[in-house]
Amino acid sequence: MGISLINKNEVFRMISGKKVLIERALIYNLEVLVEKLVNHAKSSAGYKDQTSNLKSSIGGVLVKDGKSVTFRGFYGKEEGISKGEGFINDLINQTGSGYTIIIVAGMEYASYVEDYHNLNVLKLSEIKMNIELPSVLQKLSQKL
Repeated sequence: MGISLINKNEVFRMISGKKVLIERALIYNLEVLVEKLVNHAKSSAGYKDQTSNLKSSIGGVLVKDGKSVTFRGFYGKEEGISKGEGFINDLINQTGSGYTIIIVAGMEYASYVEDYHNLNVLKLSEIKMNIELPSVLQKLSQKL
C-alpha cells in the first residue's frame, strides 16, 4: 500500500488550466450580458428618438483590468455613435482592476430625457443588470 504525491509543478499547471477555463466562461457570460443590456436599452426606450442619435449613442463594453474586451451597440447615426464611443472611452479610462460592465447613452441630453421627462433611457436596463448579473454568476458558479 502506498501514497503517491503529485509534483508541485503539476498541481500548479492543473490549477492554472482550470483558471483559464473559468475565466473564458466568465468573459463569455459577461459579454452575453452586455449584449442583452444594450439590446434591452434600445428596445425598451420610453422616448421618441426623432433624430436617431440617442439610440445610436447607446452601447456597452466589458472591461477587464482597464482594457476593453468587447464593445456592443453603437450603430446608426454617426453623431450618436461618435458621442457614445467617446463617452464610453472616457469611462473605460477610469476603471481599475477586475471586470467592469459599462452601458452608456452618450448624447448629452440622455439624462435630461430620463430625469426631467421621466422617460426610460437606461434605468430599466440598470434594473435588469442588477437582477441578471447575480443570476449569471450563480449559474456559472454551479457549473464549476
